[in-house]
Amino acid sequence: MSTRATIAVRRADGFYDAVYLHYDGYPDHTGAILMQHFANQTEAQTLVRGGDLRCLQRETGEPEYFADGNPTAMMPTIAALIEFARNCGAKYVYVFEDGTWSCKEF
Repeated sequence: MSTRATIAVRRADGFYDAVYLHYDGYPDHTGAILMQHFANQTEAQTLVRGGDLRCLQRETGEPEYFADGNPTAMMPTIAALIEFARNCGAKYVYVFEDGTWSCKEF
């Protein structure tokens, strides 16, 4: 069984770039990896620009992207981002904005 999540980064123009994460989306795994390996705007943007994720490796933070996954989605509002996450079946939504990660559980 997988714990799905959405990972998003708020851009300077206020839009959100978002991707689906299939495995291990819980805070003790994904939350910890995001804070350790993707702790600034550039690193977070680079992560989501790769498109949908299968998983993030615990030790290295290395992303494993789906070979046939969807590209990064662009959301105009937080409400649109939440709807995107729900449509993905996400249990958690991680958002990088103002220099830090936040997490919302559904």
